[in-house]
Amino acid sequence: MTHCRPILSRRLRPSAGTVLGWLLVLLGSGLGSCLPVQAQPATLGQWSGPTSLAYRAIHAHLLPTGKVMYWQSYAKADFPQLWDPSTRTSSPAAQAGFNIFCNGGAFLADGRLLLAGGHLADNVGLATATIYDPFTNAWSRQPDMNAGRWYPTAVTLGNGDVLVVSGMVDTTVGMNLLPQVWQRATGTWRSLTTAQLLHPYYPYMFLAPDGRVFIAGPAQKSRLLGTSGTGGYDVVGNNRFGSRNWGSAVMYEPGKVLIMGGILGDFYGPTSAAAPTKTAEAIDLTSATRRWNYVAPMAFARKHHNATLLPDGTVLVTGGSRGSEDTNAPSPSPVYAAEMWNPATNTWTTLAPNAVYRGYHATALLLPDGRVLSTGGDHVAANAEVYSPPYLFKGARPTMTSAPTTVNYGQTFVVATPDAASITQVTWIPFTSVTHTNSMGQRLNRLSFTPTTGGLQVTVPASPNLAPPGYYMLFIVNSSGVPAVARTLRLNVQP
Repeated sequence: MTHCRPILSRRLRPSAGTVLGWLLVLLGSGLGSCLPVQAQPATLGQWSGPTSLAYRAIHAHLLPTGKVMYWQSYAKADFPQLWDPSTRTSSPAAQAGFNIFCNGGAFLADGRLLLAGGHLADNVGLATATIYDPFTNAWSRQPDMNAGRWYPTAVTLGNGDVLVVSGMVDTTVGMNLLPQVWQRATGTWRSLTTAQLLHPYYPYMFLAPDGRVFIAGPAQKSRLLGTSGTGGYDVVGNNRFGSRNWGSAVMYEPGKVLIMGGILGDFYGPTSAAAPTKTAEAIDLTSATRRWNYVAPMAFARKHHNATLLPDGTVLVTGGSRGSEDTNAPSPSPVYAAEMWNPATNTWTTLAPNAVYRGYHATALLLPDGRVLSTGGDHVAANAEVYSPPYLFKGARPTMTSAPTTVNYGQTFVVATPDAASITQVTWIPFTSVTHTNSMGQRLNRLSFTPTTGGLQVTVPASPNLAPPGYYMLFIVNSSGVPAVARTLRLNVQP
């Protein structure tokens, strides 16, 4: 059944989980004057109400302990907090000792978090690097990088090292052109002197199946960066749309990248006041052609949105603005409705709207129970909402009664589950660091498996380029698409 009524004000917010509240906000999000009334959790999912945080979560990291570490911006940056999903409460973490706003983060193979760069002033970065240990709640300073980095991206490599690219040095030097690799074995930096190149703020970077790092955007020209020796680039080609500043990207399968939304304008300044696109593109790096192709567009044009991989292999997009306002300005056209892309069908599904505008400086990440934390954003109070996707309302969850805590490449291990006969997917997703629409290290593997007595035999990828070492959330997903609560596994560095 379809009800048609005028579009209502964008200021409306959903009542506590009511069908009417969802309908009004969906209309206010710009779905149009006619909307099918299907406001059921199994179709649209369900949002929690906002819960207060100590600070706005402009940087967020899911730790192997199960807690989310987050912090705010500018003078409030070095007050990191630990948010517990089970109690929805925060407690202070140890302070890093410097301004950790606008850095790049990547998890090491042992579960510690490496942070590169930081904030001295707008467009002036710190050369500082540090490591946070979630198991001891302690920081350890590392050798400084070659120069400051403000808005760099960090990504874990197949051998457990971490590549750091881009970031502003200062307003005189400009962008840091020199990629550097933090070496796990020595705790020192190795410079890729023959790979110096100008990249934009927070490039979207993913470890490719051949061991190089794919730089998917936001610049129009995408490249593969080799990190051996002194480094080097190969040009892959241009995406179809152009620059996608303030877009978002995910590697939804090894070598397969989706990028969506964003603007043709700059990150900051007069041209950042641009309307975004609803288009999306994908590329398969394992294909002989390696060409960007348009996929189905989103229902809403978006900038400053977040894209989050889900355990069933779909991609959730939340938040963002449809307006042409400046980056730092409030949005006249927030997007509240979430939507989800299914790579198997190349379709987008519009989902339930949240209550709080999540735009510039918003973050989102997957929790081990299959829900998604959506938080942060400017011009809003310090709070968080949790989204339960439709799969959590489609029947009982499968369960895992046991699984190993550490695994090796190429190993076959057993997951004990009474639900083995109904399982159609086994996936894992690494613990990631997210800021400024960029979820660093976000990727998904579909693991091969066979039934066995009392459970499933699951095989780890043989190559660390398909799954870099570190901590993963292991999910089993049944034929109804319902995931189990994840088990945390550590994938050891390949000897």
